[in-house]
Amino acid sequence: MCHTGPSRFGLLVDRKPHLVSLLGMFTGLELLPFDVVYQVAKRLDIRSYESLARSCKPLYRHLQNEHSARIVLQATFPRHPWVQLAQSPSHADQRQTLGRIHQCHSALQQALPYSASIIAYASTFAYNAGMLCYTAGGNLRILNFNHQRATEKVFEGRVLVNHIAVTQLQVGLLDLGSLHSMEVLGYAHDITVLHCDFSAFGQYVFAIDVSDSTPASGSPTHGLHPRVRLCARIRSNNKLFVRHSKKYFVMGSHSATGSHGHHEWLLQAFHLDTAEPVHAEPLQLQGFYGSEIGSTACFTIHQDDFYAVTNQTSLESEEVDWTSYFHVVKFRVDDPQPELIIKVIWRRQHLEGPINDAWTDLGFQIDQRTGELLIVECRKEWANGGSRSIRTYYTQSLDRIRLKDLKEGMRHPPTEDRLISTLDETSNSRYEDPGVRINRFVHPEFPAVNEQTVKEYIRAKTKWNGYSFNTQCFVDLVTDEFVPEGDWRPRQRIRLRVVSRQELSPLVRDQRALCPTALMIRPRIKDREDQELEDSERMFSPSSVHLWPPDDAPQELFDVLCPDGRAGEVRAILGDEGIIYMVGPPRELGSSERALVFISFDPTFGFTGMRRLDGTFAMPQLERKRKTGGIVHAPPAVKYDIPRLGKEESQRLAGPGLAERPKRLKLEGGAAPATPVEAYNLGLRPDSKTDDARGHAHAHARLNATPRLSTAVEDRPEPNLSIPPQGDATAQALGLDPPSSSPPESVNQIQRSDRFPGPVDPTDASGDQQDNRLDEEHGRGKDKGKGKRKARIPPSTHARTSTRTTWRENAAYLAINKGFWLR
Repeated sequence: MCHTGPSRFGLLVDRKPHLVSLLGMFTGLELLPFDVVYQVAKRLDIRSYESLARSCKPLYRHLQNEHSARIVLQATFPRHPWVQLAQSPSHADQRQTLGRIHQCHSALQQALPYSASIIAYASTFAYNAGMLCYTAGGNLRILNFNHQRATEKVFEGRVLVNHIAVTQLQVGLLDLGSLHSMEVLGYAHDITVLHCDFSAFGQYVFAIDVSDSTPASGSPTHGLHPRVRLCARIRSNNKLFVRHSKKYFVMGSHSATGSHGHHEWLLQAFHLDTAEPVHAEPLQLQGFYGSEIGSTACFTIHQDDFYAVTNQTSLESEEVDWTSYFHVVKFRVDDPQPELIIKVIWRRQHLEGPINDAWTDLGFQIDQRTGELLIVECRKEWANGGSRSIRTYYTQSLDRIRLKDLKEGMRHPPTEDRLISTLDETSNSRYEDPGVRINRFVHPEFPAVNEQTVKEYIRAKTKWNGYSFNTQCFVDLVTDEFVPEGDWRPRQRIRLRVVSRQELSPLVRDQRALCPTALMIRPRIKDREDQELEDSERMFSPSSVHLWPPDDAPQELFDVLCPDGRAGEVRAILGDEGIIYMVGPPRELGSSERALVFISFDPTFGFTGMRRLDGTFAMPQLERKRKTGGIVHAPPAVKYDIPRLGKEESQRLAGPGLAERPKRLKLEGGAAPATPVEAYNLGLRPDSKTDDARGHAHAHARLNATPRLSTAVEDRPEPNLSIPPQGDATAQALGLDPPSSSPPESVNQIQRSDRFPGPVDPTDASGDQQDNRLDEEHGRGKDKGKGKRKARIPPSTHARTSTRTTWRENAAYLAINKGFWLR
């Protein structure tokens, strides 16, 4: 029987891998046939599998098998995005994915990230499923952390202006100045949602298709961009939110008025295929009292069902009450006439203690092992009325509980309680017997094994707090103040605080057996109906608290985590690759763009310009081999793409800022890139002759241009660097060699690589002069000695009026080049 938790053998290899190595020496474990090792390995979870692989070299070789790795991944995290990506035909790397997940989870649980860098400057952002979408310079930029991470897709804001101009018959009245603001509301299923304010022309929500595939056709309305899947005018932007799936789009605002005179949520649903509304009239959630998304209310779409959950049961507090409930509204999105009936789920008993509402956090998560939709709530409670408040995350699976009717249950306890006499006909009290909670769904912050040595932060010093159910981790961004030497003003430092726990073995001593070493699987807990609860045999260790960076970390690292020593309002999102948060003051006066910091727990993310904390460059292993002339045989590794660009080179190419209008990638003529890059015109198609002429000129430009942020680049395969799946404490996790003692000249050799010929700066000359210079250089190189050169191509009139609206550019973090490799 395959058990997803660690077995007795798995517990041994987790805690004493050297003992397993000794056992192998004396018992011949490493000499066992592959079939036997395979049967053992496929019954382990990821952590035990990796620990067994590290025990000795023969087992390491045995456990590189792709088939056994696939079985372990399917048993442990079948819903993990990386596992689903590895199942695709183009990514058949199960063993590498297993090692990557293990390294990432271990790094997060110990608060030991692999890298920290400023990933971009943005005004708004969304991060989900390995995709970062952010707005900068009036454009939407998309960075995929799992594919072609050296480049970003760029979607121009002018597309949205033209869309409104066509649909609202405002051609000639709208221009880029009419687009007052653009905000990213979310990303999921290759669709990014934008909220655009066109000032006097109204506010709209756009659903933009950002997938790699080229849309087959656009909107049936003439002139609209094919990637705009939906454009809907906003009734109200009061607490506006959107949720969408592949087929449906739901937009909500806290703008309706209930019978009690207070605001209620108003929902609008659309088909993404046709952009038509699902319901004839907007839906109003009557009697749904939660009003703050993230603390008292949360919304999501799961398997085409819309869920709305709140922990508020009334507008006023009930003086006498015994039981607290979640109120849930669930309906099919495609149902034209859904019944918006409020159901209830047991939440807690009031006797468990008062709640500090400042720490309350409410949201949805997906169990990556089962695919279940989970309600995850953080409550800081004074347990049993004690003097110390403890923060605890409570989880409930919506697939395992029965939704009850609002009036179902009793008004008061069946016992003789004195408070019953205070009830009258206006009382809304409820009572239900306490529910049974299993250990896996209750994670208290304390007691912790090292709580006496790690500082606890108050709410004012905690800029953001979150929780990862799949790794069983609290994740907080906290601030400390310090006064630099020679300065009188205090500065802020941002730190990462993680509270994590580990799963224990399900095997316990059998008290009924005569043999003192007899073991049995821990018995399951039963609920109120005397039914065994699933996963109740899984137990966890006490929490451990980790704080990073340490006090003695270089100030340069703190400057990356908190630019200018001012945190300001911090907005963060925790994902599979790491945590991304917006922090610091505006980039420049009058700008809304702030730094996006990426703390990466993914061992495959990095770029050559990164330095270690000791000041040395973190160079790719491929470059180190080339310099030394040696060949190093590495075990199977995680594949990834890393741009080979030095720090000084990046700063020189980046120019003074990132907000300059980039030069678009021209696809007409010349060699086509390996992967097609989307580029659309909203105007008429250019003349074919002019198009060919322009294509030749831009082909020459690509031959002489240096990759830079302000120059679009072609998609090309990046070098694959080796990463041992089992991981270690050195930079081998990224394919980077140990700290290099090479002089600075070694870095310059990388910068002068033949992959990066001399740059051509388009700002040095006008368009005509630039084309002329490129032709001259091409003529000297190709037709040298013949006294010939290609005639200058006259500029195209259409090229000045019709520009590309979708293209690719070098990723912003390459030009910013502020980051540290931490291993």
